[in-house]
Amino acid sequence: MNINEVYLRIIETENDSDVVKLAKKEVMVIPILINAMLDENNCRAQNILIDLSEQTPLLVYPYFQYIIQALDRYDNFTAWNTWRIIANLLIVDYLEMWEEIKDKYFAAFNSENIAEILVVVSTAKFIIKYKPKDKEKITILASECVNNEFKICNEPAPHLNTVAKQAVDEFFNNL
Repeated sequence: MNINEVYLRIIETENDSDVVKLAKKEVMVIPILINAMLDENNCRAQNILIDLSEQTPLLVYPYFQYIIQALDRYDNFTAWNTWRIIANLLIVDYLEMWEEIKDKYFAAFNSENIAEILVVVSTAKFIIKYKPKDKEKITILASECVNNEFKICNEPAPHLNTVAKQAVDEFFNNL
């Protein structure tokens, strides 16, 4: 299948799980999805890449350097989905690419945005599992993030500290 045929097949396929199956057979699917994520901010491509990174991290890992570009593009939602993809890829991080981006991950624990905190806290257990040397730093940051000054539309939202605390408590209970 040439690249145009693959692209058309992705567009015509309504079920994301069918695109995941196609990616396992056709090598060009993953680069097309990454391009859609990076160039078009395509949420469907992000979700399919999350599924692929969970199911077949070795297929997605060679594109790690391209995927991490999404951390600095578009909006928070793209970055948050990218953290989910990265966390799934750490099981196969034989080139230690995590080292290049872990400071960005650690910085995310200082966010004023509760959604970002929920993403970094939810991915923390996977990161600790596959990068155990970062456990101490992550657990300290998780403990401290409950005291962040959360905001909604730039207005203080102190009630969100309770939401953060619940997420952090769940994280520690599952650690």
